[in-house]
Amino acid sequence: MEKIEKRIVLLSRLKWLGLLLGAIMCIFTQPRFGDIWSVILGTAAGVGFMFICENEKKNIICDHVADDLHGALEKQGYRDVVFEIKIMKPGMIIRIFTIGTSEEDTVICNGAVVRQISRSWYREKVWITQLVSVRNEDEIDDTRKALDDELIEDFKKMKEEKKKNGKG
Repeated sequence: MEKIEKRIVLLSRLKWLGLLLGAIMCIFTQPRFGDIWSVILGTAAGVGFMFICENEKKNIICDHVADDLHGALEKQGYRDVVFEIKIMKPGMIIRIFTIGTSEEDTVICNGAVVRQISRSWYREKVWITQLVSVRNEDEIDDTRKALDDELIEDFKKMKEEKKKNGKG
């Protein structure tokens, strides 16, 4: 766990090296390509490096969260699980599809997931957790679309409530 946090901190700091790399690219390409192209190439190199670092940081977090939650569910005896994790500005949206579980099993899985998240270092980063039981993997796409639609409707309601409370 500490290893993952250290990697994330390292990548967060390392991404700022992109500014230096972009400046170096700009300096060394300026004599050959001129001012405009050297600035474009330097900017592309710097921003590209920052994007790669940020993307890798997100991948490390998602992989760790999925492994951590999968381990918690395996301890409860649930192995057939599919994870979908998206990182947004407000936090992570974690979707867990349990395959072939009953309603009672889904409640047990939910409890295991909530306990694991509450004990984890990433608990402040979790924004929404959705746990859904599906009969088989073929249902995941349809369920994902339904969850997306439900999430969009919830966001619209939150936005409307925010406008009401802000004006009233």
